[in-house]
Amino acid sequence: MNPEMEVLRIDNGGSMFFAREDNLGVLERFIRDANAAHVDDPIYNKRLVRSKEIVAHIVRNPSGWDSRCEFNSRHIGDQFIDALRNFDPSQHLDIDNIYSMSYRFLCEFDFLIGAGKELTLELRSIKNRIQEDSDEMDANVRSQIHYASYVMPANITKDFLNDERIDLFRRFEERQAEAESLKEKWDREIEKKETSANALKDKLEEYESGFNFVGLYQGFEDLLKKKKSEARILFLSLLGLGVLALAPLLLALVLSVSGIYSGELFSVSHLVVLIPLVSIEVLLLYFFRIVLVAHRSAKAQIMQIELRQTLCQFIQSYASYASEIKKEDSSALEKFESLIFSGILSNSERIPSTFDGVDQLVSLADKVRGSK
Repeated sequence: MNPEMEVLRIDNGGSMFFAREDNLGVLERFIRDANAAHVDDPIYNKRLVRSKEIVAHIVRNPSGWDSRCEFNSRHIGDQFIDALRNFDPSQHLDIDNIYSMSYRFLCEFDFLIGAGKELTLELRSIKNRIQEDSDEMDANVRSQIHYASYVMPANITKDFLNDERIDLFRRFEERQAEAESLKEKWDREIEKKETSANALKDKLEEYESGFNFVGLYQGFEDLLKKKKSEARILFLSLLGLGVLALAPLLLALVLSVSGIYSGELFSVSHLVVLIPLVSIEVLLLYFFRIVLVAHRSAKAQIMQIELRQTLCQFIQSYASYASEIKKEDSSALEKFESLIFSGILSNSERIPSTFDGVDQLVSLADKVRGSK
């Protein structure tokens, strides 16, 4: 790779000028015309050769010169291309114009070549020779050379410092202060919103817990209605069985009294009638006992369900209190919890089995046979 290309390679951060196809064609055509031109005056021939060498370096790396020569490309770029396009080797004024403008591009390229970089030896030599020959130039060309060497770098710096993009850096501290102030404002707003959100969250948790216990309370309420209905039916059944249990006795009493008044004596026929009457009485008493136990169980369950409904009214506060007190003594509430949170008992083990009454009837029949 050409060493010059290695030194001058950069990314084109500016607009394209020399790298444009039409402008690059003008540069290449000028080099061919300059090579073919014959200038009799040695001074102008020397200026033409130096201009051609500068243009040749531009052609080798047009994007590099574009990125470093934005100032002159903007101010004299079109004029420079027109001068190259209309170049006439017989016109000394054309050579002077190309010479001075080529030097301006070379000086800007050198000024903005980048930190730690230098012109190639060939370009440095061209620049030094142009500066040394300034005394041989006429006043117009000399003023352009002096401007490019000493004044133009200051103008480039001034143009650079007044650029809108540089103004952004200049206002950075102001923008930073505004950003920090805005950030603090946002932080305060976020903190307020967070506090409000946490408060809403706590309220929602309370409502959620409350709705949960409302649902639990409603469940107990439905169960309580069923148990009360069951207890009412059982109570009516008790009354019915009680009446039925008394009816045979009242019937036997009425028959006996009427027989006594009619002068009848007690006989075996009365005993035969008494046996089924006693059996019916035993069965009625058996079922009366079953219904009574079931009624007592329903009443006990109703009482326990009402207790659970009462617990739903303080269970949330109890949970908070229990979590605190158990940190000090884990067994402080064991007896209380075993009482409060015990299951609903039905005392089903106290209900007699169906065959208990049958055994009693069989035993009674055996006794009657034995008496006969």
